[in-house]
Amino acid sequence: MRTHAAILFMALAAVGCKKSGGGGGGGGGGGGGWLVGRSGLMANIGDDGKLGAGYDLGATENLNAIACRGEGEAWVAGDAGTLLYTSDAGKTWVSQAVPSGANLKTIATQDTGPVFIAGDGAFLMSVDTGAHWSQLGTASFVSVAAAQQGTTVLALDNTGGVWSYADGRLASTTTIAGAHAISVSPDGQTAVIAGNGLQLSTDAGHTWLPIAVDAKLEDVRVDNEANIVAVGAAGAIVNVAWGANATLQHVGTADLHTVHIKSWDDSDAIGYAAGAGGQVLITDDLGATWTQGPNVGRDVFGVDEIGLGHR
Repeated sequence: MRTHAAILFMALAAVGCKKSGGGGGGGGGGGGGWLVGRSGLMANIGDDGKLGAGYDLGATENLNAIACRGEGEAWVAGDAGTLLYTSDAGKTWVSQAVPSGANLKTIATQDTGPVFIAGDGAFLMSVDTGAHWSQLGTASFVSVAAAQQGTTVLALDNTGGVWSYADGRLASTTTIAGAHAISVSPDGQTAVIAGNGLQLSTDAGHTWLPIAVDAKLEDVRVDNEANIVAVGAAGAIVNVAWGANATLQHVGTADLHTVHIKSWDDSDAIGYAAGAGGQVLITDDLGATWTQGPNVGRDVFGVDEIGLGHR
């Protein structure tokens, strides 16, 4: 797949990771959520909640994570060292070479800073949009998060180890049992870990305090005011507002692997959650309530949207 990515992704020429615009029906279009997952799944859901045109990538590698930034850039990471990149909102895609054949599990971008990609025995950083990559760590990483407008970069390995990147160095800071996913607010001051419940940091990941919630969680998002949305096993969705207790609901019974809120600045911002079986859930009130969207047919492992609030 990696050597033929530009050809395989020509099917995406009609669709871009754009901040706004229609995306429903059979004609494709930008906007909405971009979802990646099992056996080369890549699907687009428009802001109208409709599924865009399907994309047969001609490959079977799992695509595990997607991260967009700016007006046209996006990276998709997958198994066997798969890394795909677009700089023109999806009109063309190329395969970027990385110094690892590992299963790449997670991506984080900074608006004007590096790109971080991590996975099984690899933690990679690029400061030149993927032309060159530096290997900074060899643990088995499951999640990485970077402040879009700040300098905080945090990661988790598969043992619950918490890592911090600063000044060209990746350092282990603590261990939180059962940790599965990490999120950092745009300004970098607030961070949340999801796993066996939630852990909150208000000092850029230096110290952590538990948030009481009885749920096994797989992904999480947090804003500058410590508003939190997390998803997990058996349709679990957790909301936490600053200074309030966590509320837990279950929407369906399928395990939810990924969540994204388009923009925390808008009270009616669109958000997406998805996971096992390909069922997509949609919210327009920052995760308080959810409705069923389309089913994309395969397990979804990652979702993102270009613009404000991206990963």
